[in-house]
Amino acid sequence: MTRKIDEVFRKVLNDRNIFDTPWDREASKPIPKLFEEYEWKELKEIFKEGREDDFNKRIEDRLQKIEEEEKKADERRKQKIDKLKRRAQWLKSAFKNKRNLLENLFDNLEWYGLVECKLPAMDDCGIVIERYDISLVQQYFSDKVKKVPPHEKKALGRVLEYVMELYNAGVSSEEIAYFVRKIKSLASYWEVIE
Repeated sequence: MTRKIDEVFRKVLNDRNIFDTPWDREASKPIPKLFEEYEWKELKEIFKEGREDDFNKRIEDRLQKIEEEEKKADERRKQKIDKLKRRAQWLKSAFKNKRNLLENLFDNLEWYGLVECKLPAMDDCGIVIERYDISLVQQYFSDKVKKVPPHEKKALGRVLEYVMELYNAGVSSEEIAYFVRKIKSLASYWEVIE
């Protein structure tokens, strides 16, 4: 991958229009993040300084808050909160066992928790990017935006912006198409230290 794709990769991962915490429709609120942006930055500094005890304490403190919320949650929400608790355990074990992967997460993510991708299937978009010039790609995205649910509209619009950025940087249409096809699967990036 080129440097530009790496730069856009990081932007996509942190774009809340594309990836964000799941929304619990029944509770009318999102599932809590394990670490908000400022907490994640603090945890990164503690990690870089090698302060394992402080690192684990921060995670344990956050877990206590999440467990308090779990007590008032319904069964479905409890299952999602349980996933958060497992991710907290992954972070703790990664401090010693998967340092490079943990460092990669700190370098590429601005927050940490459960994530969902707001995009529809993207294979057809990849095919269009590979086969047609940029004006037809723009038209295709415009037509697709009209046909998807509201939460997918913004996500698709943002992907088109990233496609244009890559196209204007001279990245090949094959690389852009591959990247676009794989965006949805990037949701598993938050689980890389499992």
